[in-house]
Amino acid sequence: MTENKELTKIERELVLQYLIDDNVPLTVTLEQKPEKSDVEMVGEKIPEPEKEKRVPASAVFPVAIPSEQIKVLNQGVILLKNPARTVLPFLGKRVKVQFYFNHLGLYFITEMKECSQGLAIVIPQCIRRIPEIASKTDYDFSGKISYKAANCVVSFDCLPENGYRIFSAPKWSDLPEDCQREAKMLLEKFVQEVKEGRTGSIGNGVQLLSIVRYLTDKPDSVQEPVEGRVKPFYIIFADDKRIVLAGEEGSEMLDPEQTYNLSLYFSLAGNKLLKRTIQTKCSIENIYEPEIRSGRKCVSLRYENLKEEDVRFLYERITGKLLEEEVESTTPQA
Repeated sequence: MTENKELTKIERELVLQYLIDDNVPLTVTLEQKPEKSDVEMVGEKIPEPEKEKRVPASAVFPVAIPSEQIKVLNQGVILLKNPARTVLPFLGKRVKVQFYFNHLGLYFITEMKECSQGLAIVIPQCIRRIPEIASKTDYDFSGKISYKAANCVVSFDCLPENGYRIFSAPKWSDLPEDCQREAKMLLEKFVQEVKEGRTGSIGNGVQLLSIVRYLTDKPDSVQEPVEGRVKPFYIIFADDKRIVLAGEEGSEMLDPEQTYNLSLYFSLAGNKLLKRTIQTKCSIENIYEPEIRSGRKCVSLRYENLKEEDVRFLYERITGKLLEEEVESTTPQA
């Protein structure tokens, strides 16, 4: 099967027979991601005429349909038996259906319809392979988080997320206007949980802006082209006290009781060959998830044994200034 190409007739027949013989789970989402202004948020009061034009928030996210709720007929029709309520908003809309065939990701575009037996999805002639997405690897900063398990070390890459102020204070204006209402509600919820003693320390709380931005941004409905790949974590905030990692559906769930080893790698400005590595242990302060399940999560980890020279390095990278005691020691005395 050629990557990102339509399957041949013979390939399609093989896939169709596979779906008939071995009911496989499907992931369904809207063909086109709606504008946030067209999404009806939970609890939002909307006049009835306008409400009909809005897409429920639950329809924005991909919905997994388990194999036991699926029956594939010889005619190439997928019947959904007793589907969850999260599937209903897709009725009458063009959807993208994704699944795995021998661990290879495939998808097709069709319309979800209603029939006498419930909801139905007609498999079209065109089935395509999920394309590989070229990843950028030329980072001046990255990391790795790891822990010991039995007789091995388990580790996960941590890559900087594009568009985030990782080493500088995030601003409210960084958030798109159409997600600020939802982000504000989430921010207030997280702050209230701290006040009530239900979550751990947040320091000055500036990292919460990056967290609510990530959680309210709607993830792309793209499955991995190959099943089973371990997804990296994304770094959305770091200072000299903590680091915030973000993960999508399929990324590892970190254990709040576990102590982790964290390595941070820096390429120094002006010369990619000059590198600086910071190694420290860290533990989880808080785990954050959105109100509506999307698979996204953020984990705030606090450094436990950061060396003084590493604190100094991070402080200078964040502020562009020397630590106060260094300034005093280098200032000529009168």
